Amino acid sequence: MSRFRTVEQIERAFATAHLEANVPPAVYLEYIAARNAGDAATLARLDAGHGTEALMLAGLTFRSTTFFARALREGCRDLYGPSGDWDALMRTAQEWGERGPAWPYDRAIEVARTPIVLTDVPYIDRAHWRSEHFRQIARIDPYLYPFHPGTAPGRGTEYQRFHTVFANVLAKELQGYGMAQPPAGFDDYIQFVDASLARRVDEGAIGLKIVSAYVRKIDFADANRDEAASVYTALATGKTVDTAPLENFIVRRLAHWAAERSLPMQIHVGMGHPEPGMRVANSAPFLLERFLDTPSLNRLRVVLLHGGYPFSSDVAALAQTYGNVFIDFSWMPYLHHYYLRTKLAEWLEILPANKVMYGSDTSAPEFHVAAARFARESLNHVLADGHARGIWDTKQIDWLARRILFENTAEVYGL
Repeated sequence: MSRFRTVEQIERAFATAHLEANVPPAVYLEYIAARNAGDAATLARLDAGHGTEALMLAGLTFRSTTFFARALREGCRDLYGPSGDWDALMRTAQEWGERGPAWPYDRAIEVARTPIVLTDVPYIDRAHWRSEHFRQIARIDPYLYPFHPGTAPGRGTEYQRFHTVFANVLAKELQGYGMAQPPAGFDDYIQFVDASLARRVDEGAIGLKIVSAYVRKIDFADANRDEAASVYTALATGKTVDTAPLENFIVRRLAHWAAERSLPMQIHVGMGHPEPGMRVANSAPFLLERFLDTPSLNRLRVVLLHGGYPFSSDVAALAQTYGNVFIDFSWMPYLHHYYLRTKLAEWLEILPANKVMYGSDTSAPEFHVAAARFARESLNHVLADGHARGIWDTKQIDWLARRILFENTAEVYGL
């Protein structure tokens, strides 16, 4: 959300898996670094030596049949105007982007009719992003990894990309408290974490989020303070140890912190981006069962994101079992057209009316518009079919539509 990206840049960012699978690992890492830095000379050299541009174009062609590609194009037409050729739409997009990153989003929320947007960007510049429209969800992941874990365990760049983001946020927070690096003592670090997160909530964050499925299993097992302190001390002195007890302790501590303050906690479950780096099995929802089954967390409102694809029936089982667990189907509206309809039908037949909520999870205004459009279409299809089959009467389908599209979210986040 901090910078304008062209549609071509968006499409290329989601087509890198084909390149990764056809060049040596070192070439791929160099390519991503050069792309991110805008290093044209290195990109030209890699193309001459490995045909990287042809591979990227092939990846784009293969992805052109996905619903993702169609949703992006339809979002452009809905946002920039249905008339005119594609080049004219892209000129409009460029003009809007030059007015600042908030300008296209302000237009998008008008077109999509989404007056409040929840976003997990680390910081929101209120000189540009209006507080009545954009509310922040604070990721707690930066606090879990005070010492960078080092090299990635497998393919791709997702692992390192997420850890780099976590490290950058943590460094900025530490600087705000006069520290250039994490303190030597564990107690001092925990005091910093508490103060930092409390300040972010005081500044407007209305919920917390965990995206650590990109870098580890989400089985946040119980861990005591002594175990966590031992790991922290070892890491602070440069030793290599199992970091899970420290991470688990902080997750559970902050979960209790959130429960005491009636703050909901989002958790990423299910697949990640179309590039290697995240191990999908690490994001399986049933890994959360020990965490969810903690009696003292029974009032923590837990929002499982993205419908948990491909574990979407699993998230329904958890939401059915635990009264404090909810399903947010963000990013499904522009990735899974048919699948979303089938899962909405499944979820709404088994779950209470307060359990399912619309979400978009878009990093581009074009997708924000597309997500709202296709979510409404999918929901309309499912509710109409359920009415025709005698599952719901007309009052119930009207009520379900309101619950899913805004009332459930408003209740969970206290809006």
